Amino acid sequence: MDGNFDLLGPIEILQLLSQAGQTGAFKVPGGEVYLERGQPVHAQYKGKAGSDGLLQILVLKEGKFRFLSGERAKQSSLEGSLDNYLLQAIRFMDARLDLSPFDQVQLTDANRTTHLTLSPDEFELLRHMGKPISLFDLSAISGISSDLVNLNVSRMARLGLAQITFRTPRTVRLMVGRLEGSVGARLDTQLLRVWRNHYGPFSQIEVRTEERILQLPVEAKSHIGPQLLLSSDVLFFHNLRVGQEVLVWPAL
Repeated sequence: MDGNFDLLGPIEILQLLSQAGQTGAFKVPGGEVYLERGQPVHAQYKGKAGSDGLLQILVLKEGKFRFLSGERAKQSSLEGSLDNYLLQAIRFMDARLDLSPFDQVQLTDANRTTHLTLSPDEFELLRHMGKPISLFDLSAISGISSDLVNLNVSRMARLGLAQITFRTPRTVRLMVGRLEGSVGARLDTQLLRVWRNHYGPFSQIEVRTEERILQLPVEAKSHIGPQLLLSSDVLFFHNLRVGQEVLVWPAL
């Protein structure tokens, strides 16, 4: 088997070979990775052997490859699962997908996570992904910022640990917080971007409480997650309180 990296990169191709339990040599110009029943046993790339050589191959973005089935390594420089090396490469590449806070994510195979070396954030997110959950709700329940949720879920999706279901933006339930040193209302930058991309420009939001519907001018603020930040003047004038849950929607 041979080809190039126009459609699939080294990460995706080695995943397929690993899942098929293949034994052989995955060769690229200047390097090679040897698999035994789908797991890496040796790699070298331009003088670097072991994990350093493997990671250099995994992050290649162009070039040709050839897989020689049945060819075995004459030495061993790697141990452990391929998934761990793939996860390291994906972290290094900082590869994030274009995800919306409204998209749903679900863990695909819990058994594959038992041999992975996960970061605290990755481990915390996986705890809540047994059933489909939106990225917005995942941020709220885990306490991890929406940007980090997006990044970590992207990594897990690239690794095949998470399945993404794309969904249309909708009304959100937010917790009221206090906006210090400013006047007005602030929403998470990512949330506003997704709404505006889908519905077009708007400058005000509807805030729905149990008793009434308010319209407030809004601006973006990074890394605030599932909160609606309001200045003290706005809180007092509209009789809202910190910690109150409200429904929020673009005023179109």
